[in-house]
Amino acid sequence: MLYRPLLAASLLVGAALPAYAAQSAPAASSPAQQAANHDFGKFSAQGFNAFAAIRQARLAIFNGDPGLAKKDIHAAAAALQKAQTDGTVFMKAEAELTPPKGTTEPNPDNKLRGTAAVKWLPIDGAMVINEDYADDAQKTAGVAKADSQLNRGHKSQALQTLKLAAVDVSFNLEVAPLAHSVTWVNDAQHLADAGQYFEANQALKHAQDGIRFDVQTVSTAPAPHTDDASAAGRAAKTSS
Repeated sequence: MLYRPLLAASLLVGAALPAYAAQSAPAASSPAQQAANHDFGKFSAQGFNAFAAIRQARLAIFNGDPGLAKKDIHAAAAALQKAQTDGTVFMKAEAELTPPKGTTEPNPDNKLRGTAAVKWLPIDGAMVINEDYADDAQKTAGVAKADSQLNRGHKSQALQTLKLAAVDVSFNLEVAPLAHSVTWVNDAQHLADAGQYFEANQALKHAQDGIRFDVQTVSTAPAPHTDDASAAGRAAKTSS
């Protein structure tokens, strides 16, 4: 299995992710394929930055550096404010999220579970190869080529390479509930400004505890060639 982070690497070559969704989906792809391509390109750079700042702020509090903690908390709040209008948020009930296999159930105390639709902010993710391809030379070569393309930031090319090699792929999205996250980080900001760093740390922990995962599975097997499909249909009619 190959687990390949997506957003963190993309930030090194520029945040061109929103354009990816528009240019990568093949015209004849299925609705499921199109949805996965769309989600694959909708990571929020601002959301990623916000939660990176949250982690740094909690570390600064632990290390007894209130000045740095306050700076990071303000940065997280500003990033979340921008993330609300960057077009990456999607609506989904938490009960409809599909966590990766082997993950534990979310903490019921954070009161996010339920069937009501929630605005989720995709803050990070990874592409996962879901099969053992070691004994298949074509798939092994395809995975190696796609990994090289991802290293260069060419995500649409990588997905097409995996599709042509018929490699089973899924995208693991790391998502945060937008409204709750904004509230928790704003609370942490007010508490830090008041010098209440222990309480601010707890508010930031709530934001981190709110993170969930949603797996989008993609069938990358190439569709049969139109001429071959037509010939098969004609042969079926002839035999009948």
